[in-house]
Amino acid sequence: MARVLLTGATGLIGRATIPALTEAGHEVVTLGRNTASDITCDLLDPSATTTALEATRASHLVHLAWHDGPRDRWTSAANLAWMAATLHLVREFARTGGQRAVCAGSCAEYDWSVPDLTETTPLRPRTLYGAAKAGTGLALCAGQGSLGLSLAWARIFFVYGSGEPPGRLLGDLISNLKAGQPVDCTDGLQERDFLHVDDLARALLQLLETNVTGAVNVASGAAIPVRELIEEVAQQMHHPDLIRLGAITRAADDPARLAADVGRLHDETGFIPRHDIASGIAEVLRAGEVT
Repeated sequence: MARVLLTGATGLIGRATIPALTEAGHEVVTLGRNTASDITCDLLDPSATTTALEATRASHLVHLAWHDGPRDRWTSAANLAWMAATLHLVREFARTGGQRAVCAGSCAEYDWSVPDLTETTPLRPRTLYGAAKAGTGLALCAGQGSLGLSLAWARIFFVYGSGEPPGRLLGDLISNLKAGQPVDCTDGLQERDFLHVDDLARALLQLLETNVTGAVNVASGAAIPVRELIEEVAQQMHHPDLIRLGAITRAADDPARLAADVGRLHDETGFIPRHDIASGIAEVLRAGEVT
């Protein structure tokens, strides 16, 4: 059993990661601004972070916290603050005896003109968010030896789950259908790799428990047209008539396909998703008691 420090515990991914870690027998200590955290700390305050880490003395770290405003996550200057905060967090974690870390990266780091993305695909982020994640991941992966720890940088693709905040596709779709309101969508032909948040939490756990280092794609490995997810939700909520595919014009720079090669994740951790889109959506609707 490891003593695991978890940041971002109140977010979509963090909420699923806590039970995954505890059910595996780990002791979880949550760290964040939320007063429900085991240790209340603003990670953007370097001195507070240092104090918290010295008190915690965790052997393992799962770092999920980052600016995640649904309207400005791609462009906010807060991404730069979180880049600095993450570098400081991991350095102090190592200094206080930390041995193993898994940090959340993003598929937004990649060159999105490449449809099928491997860990060796060039990094050419289109957004400040992607650039900040890419810079942080490159620095930490290169510096882990000097810091004396092992670190996996999880490049997460498109996660979905219950309790999504406004501004995310699934959350908005469910709330509108529940209200009986028509939902305007693009044609939905763009392909994306969706992974249920409970599967993502298991993947992060399996990464934490191995010695895999460096960048690792974390996804289902099965890209589907976005319209399949939309239509599955509408069918299960008995409102396919409210979906208006093609009512919104897709942005000209919207990639036609973003598919993850998950060979490294599968080969080095044994991870296999438990959910396909149908069972994953059913689980989301059950959790939200939506029929």
